[in-house]
Amino acid sequence: MVHNATFFRLSRRRTAGGFGPVQILVVVAFLEVAINRVAVPLLRPEHGAPPAWHTALDYLGLFLFYFTATLALALVAAQIVARARRGALALVPAVLLGVAGLVAAVPLVVAAPAWLSLPLEAAFALAVIALAVDGLAGERDLGVRIGVGALALPLLVHTLGVVGDRFLWPEGAFDMPGHVVVRIGIIALCLAALASPYLFAPRPFARAVTRPVPVLVAMVIAAAAAVAARMWYATVAKIAALAIGIELYQTVTDPWLALYLLSIATLAWTLVSCAMAASEARRTIGMGIALIVLGGYGFRWPSHYLLPLVGLALVVEAGRHVRDEELAAMPITTDAPPIEDAIWSGYVAAVTGALKRTLADVHSLTVRGDNGLASSLIVGDRAGITVRTRIERIFSSVIAIDVVIGREVDERRGATVALWAIPPRQLGTNPAGPPAAPTFRTGDGAFDERFRCRGSSLALGKLLDDGLRARVVATLDGWLAYWEPDGLRYRVYPGRGAPLDHPIPLSDLALGRSTTPERLVAVIELLCAIAERGVAAVPIEPARVEEPV
Repeated sequence: MVHNATFFRLSRRRTAGGFGPVQILVVVAFLEVAINRVAVPLLRPEHGAPPAWHTALDYLGLFLFYFTATLALALVAAQIVARARRGALALVPAVLLGVAGLVAAVPLVVAAPAWLSLPLEAAFALAVIALAVDGLAGERDLGVRIGVGALALPLLVHTLGVVGDRFLWPEGAFDMPGHVVVRIGIIALCLAALASPYLFAPRPFARAVTRPVPVLVAMVIAAAAAVAARMWYATVAKIAALAIGIELYQTVTDPWLALYLLSIATLAWTLVSCAMAASEARRTIGMGIALIVLGGYGFRWPSHYLLPLVGLALVVEAGRHVRDEELAAMPITTDAPPIEDAIWSGYVAAVTGALKRTLADVHSLTVRGDNGLASSLIVGDRAGITVRTRIERIFSSVIAIDVVIGREVDERRGATVALWAIPPRQLGTNPAGPPAAPTFRTGDGAFDERFRCRGSSLALGKLLDDGLRARVVATLDGWLAYWEPDGLRYRVYPGRGAPLDHPIPLSDLALGRSTTPERLVAVIELLCAIAERGVAAVPIEPARVEEPV
């Protein structure tokens, strides 16, 4: 689904080489960790001047250090701009994110004074809290909602440790609460990694878990890490401290080592699964998690703060869209029974005849496509406004009813206002419609209980008076969207987020029983009444059809 979030679009925008800003940041951050944090200090000679190759490597690491922080700061700025377009509520976490990013970037320009540490930690914690709250709001994927909290918790535990060191307990005391808080934060990181497949893996989970490549990668990483820890424990402990700031016991094997290795393997499975996902939003979630991991838990340099902030913001933003993208990508299925062609033709003719009392110049046509797909199209005119009703069938079973009044606007374009029926639990999920923001309530209890509304409340008030709202509550399922003043679009999927036999009596048609077209005609007449309040008249356009039956 295309949406209005500039920050999220940055992760989708590609150059000719196949990378966008977020993808570049992930690659550069990985190289910065490998070269600047690990290779340079690990390979530095203990005695004497370093060789020329080490000096060159050091300069490369320094360049990657500044480049990583600068690019992360640019993505923070993009987040502020994108959220500013969505309203004041969306701007609050963006402003806090921007403040934290600016404070964290001070060492890039000047030598940071010691007193800056506490304001940085406070700004960082406030930004994390704001992003976590934002991640819990709205209609996001449930796993992402829980996962945002799981990612934010260890970051907040770190701030608690810093504040405690400053005000509550002696700094650097190994057996005091500060050490315990650090250990709690690391354990929270491990638990988030262990839970990541259930919170962030592509959906449906049953399909993702059977893919062999992520499993193979996780097994190879787990085996390699176990062998390295067994044979070169001291080096592994030093690399862990340098790369991600996790201090392992130096003299004896860390008692939590098995948990760390299992967490690494599990997280690797999640990241590879997200990278292979068909959904752009799911891939963005994977990149966000990768940035949080690359930021590490050391919190000594700008990238240690900027990368987790950008990563968490990416996960929050992508969580708004991942469920809709994955639902749209699922195979077309329906619980509707098949209807014989002769019976269906008779029903379409009855609907066409009944609509002549409301519409002028009504005509219908059924066309067939590939893979058992067929479309029945009924076109008419109401006061100069074109009304098109398209009923899609696959292998003789109805899968969708689509009514367009006015100009046919691409549903990927942001709508002026959109509303979605809230289906009963037993009917499953209602596939999403066009993007619109922000979410609002009308104040009509029955209407707000039945529908979720997004976009302009003034536009909805223009379209629906009290009487029309009551009729909408009693009549409509699926979603309804309005693009001012071009057109109105209504879509419903019988049996999928909506009752099977409304507005078409599919069960009766499948059994050959006598039916009337009044349910569908009543819906179309209601939509026409709504459209007359806000859709501009346009000339009727001829239907584009192929291969008539």
